[in-house]
Amino acid sequence: MNQSLILVFILLATLSVVNVLPHKLSKRETQWGQCTDLGGGTYPLLGVTISPDPLVQGEEGTISVSGDFESGDTDLLNVRFYKNLTDDPLGVFSKHVCGGNGLPACPIKPFKVDFIIRVQRRLPNPYFLAVVFEDSITETIYGCALTQVGGGSEESYPIASYPIDSYPIASYPIASYPIASYPIAE
Repeated sequence: MNQSLILVFILLATLSVVNVLPHKLSKRETQWGQCTDLGGGTYPLLGVTISPDPLVQGEEGTISVSGDFESGDTDLLNVRFYKNLTDDPLGVFSKHVCGGNGLPACPIKPFKVDFIIRVQRRLPNPYFLAVVFEDSITETIYGCALTQVGGGSEESYPIASYPIDSYPIASYPIASYPIASYPIAE
């Protein structure tokens, strides 16, 4: 009887491992949303991807931005890091989309830019990352993308908050187990 139970247990364990193998761990990509102004209006969403995803503090990262907007000489692409969106940014990186050295002549439509930045160290958890395409003189915003990085809670990972001692085997006092009280043969 014991051998049958052991065999069933091994078969079930093998089946569960084999069942999991085809499923790769799915990487969660950063989800970008539209920016809103204080009046509740929204700006057109920029296409943004980052690499590595998520960005690593103190290291270089690439931000690829695309949009269906006409870009002129005074237009800038800004990457801003915030602790709170109502406060001043913790850091700002700016780049022209066209008209500079190594850039296409203005105007261009649509645009696609790869932006290499060095991510600052000691960013708060969570922090916000805003990518804004705007006219640097009139401060007109043509497009924007916003995301929150970090700030995961126990609700995000339910297994992390599950109390292990609620399992019967984890809360079982080993000293009261009959085999633990037998003397060891010398």
